[in-house]
Amino acid sequence: MSRTALIVKGAASHKLVELRNRYALDAQLGVPPHLTILFPFVPEAQLDDECLRLLDEALGRVSSFSYSLVTTGWFGDHVLWLAPQDPTPFIRLTDAVCAAFPSYPPYAGAHDGVVPHLTVGDSADHPQLRRAEREAARMLPLSGAVAAVTLIGEGADGTWRELMEIPLRNEGVGAS
Repeated sequence: MSRTALIVKGAASHKLVELRNRYALDAQLGVPPHLTILFPFVPEAQLDDECLRLLDEALGRVSSFSYSLVTTGWFGDHVLWLAPQDPTPFIRLTDAVCAAFPSYPPYAGAHDGVVPHLTVGDSADHPQLRRAEREAARMLPLSGAVAAVTLIGEGADGTWRELMEIPLRNEGVGAS
């Protein structure tokens, strides 16, 4: 069964896309710059009308919002990422989906809590990622608006594609 994920497409400059293409494994598999809302999510073969209705209902309770990626961060020495100034709206999205789909905890329950982030690199050695960090830091801040969550699915060949966008409640970007 193919895996799925719920993401927010991240604000991205051309230079950030280039960095991710060099240093992020998922970029090499077709995943755009993003902040993960929930992975893994319901396998694609199980995404029936009821599942999609529940997802639409859960995300429709969350208002659209604006954000800004303002700093770099690290998971160990091997994952470089960008952090939003305020992670709360992203956590709110994850919480809304997890409340509707309790059988699908973030990262299959492998981590305590959720750290909203946009991965820049995870497929190079530490010195290369440090250089990438300096390049990424020069791009900051990167700002964007979130009006929808994107459902992506993994194909049999390992590449990812967009399946659909699920809109958030539209109360004007910046509302929460």
